[in-house]
Amino acid sequence: MLPADGAAARDASTPPAEPGIHGASETARPAERIERPACDLCGADDAALMWPGSAWPAPVPPDVALRRCRRCGLAYLSPRPTPAAIGAYYPPDYAPFRTAVDDERWALMRWVRRRKLVQRRRLVERHSGRVPGAPPGRVLDVGCSTGLFLHEMQRAGWQAEGVELTPSAARYARERFGLQVFEGMLEAAPFAPERFDVITYWDVLEHVYSPTETLARTAELLAPGGLLAINVPNWHCLERRIFGRWWAGYDPPRHLYVFTRPSLTRYLEQAGFEPLAWTCFMPSYFTVIISLENWLRARAPALAGPVLRLLRLPGLRFLLQPPLWLLDQLGYGSVIAVFARKRG
Repeated sequence: MLPADGAAARDASTPPAEPGIHGASETARPAERIERPACDLCGADDAALMWPGSAWPAPVPPDVALRRCRRCGLAYLSPRPTPAAIGAYYPPDYAPFRTAVDDERWALMRWVRRRKLVQRRRLVERHSGRVPGAPPGRVLDVGCSTGLFLHEMQRAGWQAEGVELTPSAARYARERFGLQVFEGMLEAAPFAPERFDVITYWDVLEHVYSPTETLARTAELLAPGGLLAINVPNWHCLERRIFGRWWAGYDPPRHLYVFTRPSLTRYLEQAGFEPLAWTCFMPSYFTVIISLENWLRARAPALAGPVLRLLRLPGLRFLLQPPLWLLDQLGYGSVIAVFARKRG
């Protein structure tokens, strides 16, 4: 899924690719570019095929497949590109890293973007249990991109730090907002145990190679009672039911996992977290557009250009916000967030 408001397209727990085209290894032999993992959630190697790689157009490798574990229900790619090969599927123009809200040309868009960031911050503060007037704590945003969310938290008094793999995005966050951003993998970041009161993953967890390991590391870094916020594609959304394999939430081979609420709940509980709330709070006009574009290019390519130009007319997105908002209220929005508390 394309990130919303600058969230990182590739998470900070995915190992960096070797040098080569778009960062992928050009010298890796074919056998070294594909791996066949078992289920990361329950360990079983018993998964039913959902979609083969041939179900999607290039650049999805035909030997990639989306499967669903018969034991626990987790949907995951197997076979999938190795960490050394995955960089080939993150071209330079993949992630829409956003610049500062104040640099937005149009006043209306500045208002919309600021409102979304404030809404996200307030949700985090509400679920963190922070008492109004009390000093804010420490927040870590994994896959922080250009630092927009962290800057909003910083403005509200939080001690904000980030982790980001993409050098240009990390540099922008440091230079534009003065943020502390570790450039690299989360596991390599030199953070002390229980350092943070809040850790966030906005459109990131579906990209990691092992959510089990990532969430275990997250639990180590959170203080007892600390808050974890995760935003992922919503398996239960209406969009997936309409567009099927063309749903933007699948996005193979970049999205290595597609979580249902039961599977993500099990992940959280295994890592020592207690889910507090689920909410669709980010109406995602552009994810719907991506799904529609995928569908049109496959089913009605002659209509794709005219329809997409129409849907991208300035201001049209605002006309579609009410129905998208209603879908969110019903729990069928494109993406869903879960807020969970660390036990202890």
